[in-house]
Amino acid sequence: MDTLNADGTWDRLGSIALLLHQAANQVWSDADRATSDSPLHDLGLGVYLAHSQASSLLPDDYELPDVDEDAELEERTPLQLLTEAEELTRPLPLHRPDLVHGSQLVVDLCDLIREARGLGY
Repeated sequence: MDTLNADGTWDRLGSIALLLHQAANQVWSDADRATSDSPLHDLGLGVYLAHSQASSLLPDDYELPDVDEDAELEERTPLQLLTEAEELTRPLPLHRPDLVHGSQLVVDLCDLIREARGLGY
């Protein structure tokens, strides 16, 4: 058995990807209602790229849950979703060779949280 799977690492990363997917959709929905030069477009892109980073750390055969099935996520703000995603990274074994790029995800999440706070989320 894969030790990362046994300790819940893949499920944790899957949850992070799910949270980031929802946050990106919410930010881009807000950006669609804003002006074309709104910084929300940049934040939406950053969150989407972080979602891609988290997804790329998962094994190819990992099945992400369907985001439409979790209506609870829609009730949270993008800042809450980003903060929860960052909190889920804390116990990840980022020293492992297959998760070495996870440290960049953590840094990016912290930057996105700061940016979201600055934009009033």
